[in-house]
Amino acid sequence: MIKFFRQIRYDLMKQNKTSKYFKYAIGEIILVMIGILLALQVNNWNQNRIEQKEEKEVIAKLHADFKENKKVLIDFLTVVKSQGNAENRLMSLIGVSKEELYKHNLDSLFYVAFSASEFAFADNTIKNIMQSGKLNLLKNDNITDLLYKWNTLSEIRKTRMGKLDKWSDEQFVPYLLDKISFKQMDMNSNYSWSGKSKLKPDYYPLFQEIELENYLDNHLWYNQQVIERCEETDELIDQIIDATKP
Repeated sequence: MIKFFRQIRYDLMKQNKTSKYFKYAIGEIILVMIGILLALQVNNWNQNRIEQKEEKEVIAKLHADFKENKKVLIDFLTVVKSQGNAENRLMSLIGVSKEELYKHNLDSLFYVAFSASEFAFADNTIKNIMQSGKLNLLKNDNITDLLYKWNTLSEIRKTRMGKLDKWSDEQFVPYLLDKISFKQMDMNSNYSWSGKSKLKPDYYPLFQEIELENYLDNHLWYNQQVIERCEETDELIDQIIDATKP
């Protein structure tokens, strides 16, 4: 094709047809420009097609991740609310008679109040699109806004949970060290080292202390903050699941 056009130009120049040559040259330039524009259009179309396919795949992965996150959060909330219920029950026993106090399984209540409550969300997809700069693939502004809210709420939730753990580990647990038997408390999990303490601790004096009431009250407050942030997270997860439906 190139040889063909060159031959035309050569023939025109040879025949000294300058005006026709210039007209032909302009026409050739226009044809080249049209070819370039068509090539760019095809390239853009192909790129858009690839990006649309990738966008659908990302949205599908987000949908699957957050459906799993919904299950994880429900399980976590169940544990945290059980902790709060156990602490409320302990709170209600402060100041009661020894006879009334020992009608309850205090070791079991303490065990539930301090039960492990860790969890991890499926967040590989959202981390990948945030860190790789692929967030611009998502053309749905509602989804991107929800993902930004997710990141913000995640940081707030982690802060609240960190404060709860810090209070438990650095304040509440040390306060209880010489007042209850952790060995007896761990009987509820059937650990190999757990069992009845030979020292037979008396919990009655503990439940006559205003300090216990204050420790429980503050621990319940931190616990409630975690619950509220998790309930907000649950609502946000529902919104993301709805926005990413196939």
